Amino acid sequence: MSRCFSKIHKGIISKRYTDSIKVSEGYGERNMNKWTHETVEAWVDAHMNDMIRDLIRIVNIRSVAELEHPQVKPFGKGCRDVLEEMLLMGKKEGFSIENYDGYVGCISLNDRKKDIGIWAHLDVVEEGDGWQYEPYQACVKDGYVIGRGANDNKSSAIMGLYLLKFFKENKITLSHNIRLYLGTCEEKGMLDLDYFVQHYPCPEISLVPDSGFPVCCGERGSFNGVIRSDEKLSEDVIEFYTSDRLYMIPETATICLKYSEERMKRCGGLPKEITVDRTKKGICLTAHGIASNAAQPQKCVNAMEILLHAVHAYRLLSEKDDKILSICRKINEDYQGRALNVYCEDEQSGPIILAATVAKMRDHHLEVSFISKFPVTKNGMDFPKLAKKACEDYGMKLQVTRYEKANYFDPSHPLARIMTNTYNAYMEDSQAPFVMSGGTYARKLPNAFACGTGMKIKNKSKSPFLPGHGDYHQPDEGILVERIRKALVIYILGMLNYCA
Repeated sequence: MSRCFSKIHKGIISKRYTDSIKVSEGYGERNMNKWTHETVEAWVDAHMNDMIRDLIRIVNIRSVAELEHPQVKPFGKGCRDVLEEMLLMGKKEGFSIENYDGYVGCISLNDRKKDIGIWAHLDVVEEGDGWQYEPYQACVKDGYVIGRGANDNKSSAIMGLYLLKFFKENKITLSHNIRLYLGTCEEKGMLDLDYFVQHYPCPEISLVPDSGFPVCCGERGSFNGVIRSDEKLSEDVIEFYTSDRLYMIPETATICLKYSEERMKRCGGLPKEITVDRTKKGICLTAHGIASNAAQPQKCVNAMEILLHAVHAYRLLSEKDDKILSICRKINEDYQGRALNVYCEDEQSGPIILAATVAKMRDHHLEVSFISKFPVTKNGMDFPKLAKKACEDYGMKLQVTRYEKANYFDPSHPLARIMTNTYNAYMEDSQAPFVMSGGTYARKLPNAFACGTGMKIKNKSKSPFLPGHGDYHQPDEGILVERIRKALVIYILGMLNYCA
């Protein structure tokens, strides 16, 4: 997420589909014979300890994809090691395995003419700072498995392996071959999938357990860029920088200003979220917030926004410097792209999401990076052209760093409908297919949609996490064991309905 399942906007999708989803419909159109949700749960419960053991086994392998000069091709030793470990698990279970040149691996059940692909990724984002637990010495605490990648997306890989194991162990005949595909560079541009699609055949249909349940039928487009000021900031601004994670709202932001008694006096009333230090460099102000994925800015406390609003309100900058830095403030005022003249919305997705996430000084020019997620029906808008013109009006230049169109999958497709009904029947819910702001492998695969494993479950124990910790990409990333359990049950029931 690149996998984030973000704010769900139901819109027209909810109106069309919620009424058609009834718990009384059961788990689909097929007779599952002895396999009810109780008997599937019993099988899953008998294997949970093994699943958690195997998840910890791969979480403990640091598998951050390396793009620049990796000693082990294509994406570094960690990604190779974790892929080989997963394939070894599959081989020991008696499945056929394939390694597609180190980019993608595959563990296969059966040998039918038609394939269903289950796609997970084994690479993770960098661990970052602030962990209370060890990122690569996974532990189980208060119902969670905690470690980098436990949530995003190694638990999905293990869930997929045990999905295959269920059908093999119970000798269930299927109409389709189920293949578990394992990628190694999802978090840094999906270069693994680009290679696979170019060189190897894709399944007839694919599910990507890297979102929320029940079914993600659309993924917003991505438009990212770097804005650079034409003019330099004055010598009054000694330093300015934020946390350096493009897809996260910054939890810290710092500005160091030239010392003057008047400026120091004005710092006396700054908000409590800002610390003030008198240093050899001058006056250093650091704002502290709470990070969130940039596609979910409503969940954050944006340190950059806190800092720049304060220095503006307390007149700590010259008019020229304040004007240069104002673009960061204005972008993050509503997170809807109005500052760059790209605001848009649709019924399926809601409004565009656009956030400035990383700022720094380079040769005393301001450089600010932003990410955006635009609605699924707005592929026809020329976002780069509109934003470049807006930046020129600010006295800035824009370099576009990413531009990917939105994608949409028909939620009335039989497999999407079965997975939706299966989720709702099992969870006694009535959720509709939705559009999300994150990006998954589904956007690059033919005939694919994201499905799970995210779901709303109340943990019975007290949370073991600090604020801003515990979610995907955050420090102390973790996943509820119960979520893994329920997700596997839903996938088994769905596959029984579709191809048993």
